[in-house]
Amino acid sequence: MLVRGLNDDEVEAFAAFARERGVIMRFIEFMPLDADRHWSRELVVAAADVYRRIHAQWPLEQIPHEKSETARKYRFADGAAGEIGLIAPVTQAFCGHCSRIRLTADGRMRTCLFSKEDRDLRELLRANATDEEIVEWVKAMVMEKEEGHRINEPGFVPPSRTMVFIGDSRRGSSRCDSSDGQGAGKSDEKATEFI
Repeated sequence: MLVRGLNDDEVEAFAAFARERGVIMRFIEFMPLDADRHWSRELVVAAADVYRRIHAQWPLEQIPHEKSETARKYRFADGAAGEIGLIAPVTQAFCGHCSRIRLTADGRMRTCLFSKEDRDLRELLRANATDEEIVEWVKAMVMEKEEGHRINEPGFVPPSRTMVFIGDSRRGSSRCDSSDGQGAGKSDEKATEFI
């Protein structure tokens, strides 16, 4: 995550690292989910600026992506190894294509990182709800998903739970396969990925 005045002078160095090591480097705009509540629009380094800086040194080519992917991905035009990903939730919100929900470590479901409310799935599970009841509950939550995060609207108020309390969708995401109850690593049309 880039923060103006803190680490935004390292963009080119991180891009060089991606080229040299053949790794995927993601740059994400600073979002108002910090535990210290220091976020301000002035601290945001726009993804477009990051793109321009890297592209000026090493021309980039866009890699096709799915609409629901948060990162816009690029390869180096000269064929060098590595990949650059830009995630722009503040300056280029992708809410209209977002298909994510999150299950927090304490068993609460969030339909957006910026939701002011989350719902308690743990209590439903502890009440021995059937698979069908759980599926209907999750469907109802998804149908109530916000249209957008409202960061760019006047009067935006960050959620009370910061990112550290929500969890990351790619680390420890849970996959549930309702057909056999085993879960981890399963993948079929009945599997649901909470991300």
